[in-house]
Amino acid sequence: MDHIETIVRAHKHQTQRKTVIYSLKLQICETVDKLMQSGSSAALIKQLNPSFTPPTRPFKRLSYVDAIAWLNEHGIEHEAEDADGNVITDAEGKPRMVPHAIGDDIAEKAERQMTDIIGTPIFLHSFPAELKAFYMKKKANDGSHSGVYTESCDLLMPGVGEIVGGSMRISDIDQLLAAYKREGIDPAPYYWFTDQRKYGTCEHGGYGLGVEVRSLLAFLFFCTSPADTNDYVPFSFSFTFAPHSYTHL
Repeated sequence: MDHIETIVRAHKHQTQRKTVIYSLKLQICETVDKLMQSGSSAALIKQLNPSFTPPTRPFKRLSYVDAIAWLNEHGIEHEAEDADGNVITDAEGKPRMVPHAIGDDIAEKAERQMTDIIGTPIFLHSFPAELKAFYMKKKANDGSHSGVYTESCDLLMPGVGEIVGGSMRISDIDQLLAAYKREGIDPAPYYWFTDQRKYGTCEHGGYGLGVEVRSLLAFLFFCTSPADTNDYVPFSFSFTFAPHSYTHL
């Protein structure tokens, strides 16, 4: 990650979101490169997933708005929900499927379908502000779309879906205070977070990338293509194998 600055400086389009995207892409690609350069790890990956090939660069970039259009063009629908988030069913009790619209939170199933069809890693970026955390930086409105969007992105990998995410953070104190108010958050416990803006801060993408246990497992899935999560644990798990299942606890 020490040469991110060199690569970003060499790119002609200097935007904050692209800095986040470069960081995420390098994190994934460098990790894969190191694994494949190691004899033992490369042999294990090839044993578990003989067809594995490292992802090619550059990764595809797709905005949220364009992703909604892509899903509708390819007939990928989602379950209709009422105002309380409950799935709406038809007369037979089956979920009613409807096209995607701007403002929908794209479900994991639809994301994975799209990623698998395209067949390459995708940076899905510029999500609507109402779908993301209050502290994410808002994009300047260029007039091409209505609504407020964020300087954010998720990295989607074929076969697994989302693997890591990131965003730029609000750097203006007035915008941050307004975000607290909009979400009904008491700013008092977050005085240290607010003070960083009060006394001046740099443009940044937070204290780290959105990598967690789920993301690490997703990365392993991408490399090794397992049939089941039990392939990764020393003692396989089953709801029916043990004499005392969780239903008896």
